[in-house]
Amino acid sequence: MKQHDKPFPRGILFDMDGVLLVTSQSPAQSWQEACQQFAPLLDISVETLVQALQESRNTYKHEIEQDAEKQRRDRLQPFETRLETVENALKALNRANKQIATEMVRAYETFSDAHRHLAPHALDVLQILRERSFALALLSNGNATYQRRKIAHYGLAPFFDVILIEEEFGVEKPNARIFLHALDRLHVTAQQAWMIGDDLARDIAGAQQVGIFAVWCDFDKKGLPDNNAVRPDWIIHDLSEVSEILYPQVTKSVMFSRD
Repeated sequence: MKQHDKPFPRGILFDMDGVLLVTSQSPAQSWQEACQQFAPLLDISVETLVQALQESRNTYKHEIEQDAEKQRRDRLQPFETRLETVENALKALNRANKQIATEMVRAYETFSDAHRHLAPHALDVLQILRERSFALALLSNGNATYQRRKIAHYGLAPFFDVILIEEEFGVEKPNARIFLHALDRLHVTAQQAWMIGDDLARDIAGAQQVGIFAVWCDFDKKGLPDNNAVRPDWIIHDLSEVSEILYPQVTKSVMFSRD
């Protein structure tokens, strides 16, 4: 896609998880690691613990899939909801143990954190945009403590004029209020903004409903899901595509200097 095919932005809104931060390990793999660590303490096989935990997690997902309030609790109280699924798995195995369940969740989160990292070119792209005076906002659903910890750990805060997190702001994407508030804080109109996200419903459709140009990150190059009704305005496979289309010579110079 060429620059003349899209509006040149004055402000850009970013999602964080799956866009600026990516993971090299799935939640199932992190739970597998936790099970490998704790199965001997419970005197059961790793396979037995993994299966019980998977069944508990599947039951939980089914319970919340049509319940917006439970989904909100899942986002805002991640430790508590994870603890409940582990406790239910241990109860099903006649191994109920609050302390071990708590330690399993902590281990899972440690394993997950260890496999999280900045997306390729994320800091380079943010630096280029920052130096060229783009108004930048970070919009993230979820628990403020968890999200603020990630923001601090990866040094993201200095790049953004506005950071809006669901728990602090009070509503989540795709609610129009969070997008409109970000635009207001950045002093740009919807027609002057881009939203860059990986969630088709929350980031892309949410932005498009208020008239923001929506950029979908398909880093794995899987393409749009079948029967998907959401149509991004632009699909990218690497964040460098954003700065390349705005400032091609600058981006090439920066990327080359990193090699």
